[in-house]
Amino acid sequence: MTGKRRDTLHEQTARVLRDRIHTGIYPVNELLPPEIMLLAEFGVSRHTIRSAMQALVEEGLIERRPGRGTIVSPRSKDVTWGLKSIGDLVGEFDANQITRLKSGAIRASSQPEIAEMFGLKKSTTLFHVQRMISDERGSLALHNLYTLNKYAARLPSERIGYEPLIGMIEEFCRIEAVRTRQVASAAPASADVAKMLGVRAGSPLLVLRRTYVDRDDAPIEHTELLCRGDRYEQTVDFLREKKELPGR
Repeated sequence: MTGKRRDTLHEQTARVLRDRIHTGIYPVNELLPPEIMLLAEFGVSRHTIRSAMQALVEEGLIERRPGRGTIVSPRSKDVTWGLKSIGDLVGEFDANQITRLKSGAIRASSQPEIAEMFGLKKSTTLFHVQRMISDERGSLALHNLYTLNKYAARLPSERIGYEPLIGMIEEFCRIEAVRTRQVASAAPASADVAKMLGVRAGSPLLVLRRTYVDRDDAPIEHTELLCRGDRYEQTVDFLREKKELPGR
């Protein structure tokens, strides 16, 4: 079974530029850096830069104006970049936002619902990774990830927690996630979680539970994000499938 398709160079470049636009590094109506500077920064070909820029033009994020150059479009404020696919979930956080708190095997009995999901007996163990997601304002979310020990054993230990776990499982275990279910709910912060996130105990948290499954509908990874609602925001774009209109 083949692993997940890697983003092309122009897709990777477009993602970085897109993030800079949405975070205000490149402000509305301001010029983007000249092409020659982008070539030097990203170390890619002129074709790659132009393909990335064209993708952003098509998304309505930038405009090319003769005699002036390429600017961030005023319409970019109205263009929401959110989650559309498993790929967006996998690349949701940057490496510089992540602090690994711990990783290793835990007793399945400590997480009975998750153990049951994986079909594990309570007397066995489950692999657990815990990490903190932060930005310049402070803590955003506490992230707990779970998978089977047989998958974790094949992963580079120094990369666990710092890179998307599902991405590494696909790469090193040759298993493909074909579907992800996310359930959103709210829960009060326990004393321990509240201390870690810098909120009061009992404060409402956004809870995002995601389960990645393979073609046989068997779970590969389960994650739980405990998010500060005042700092973490998730946007989901729902796309309509293309279809022929009557008379065409």
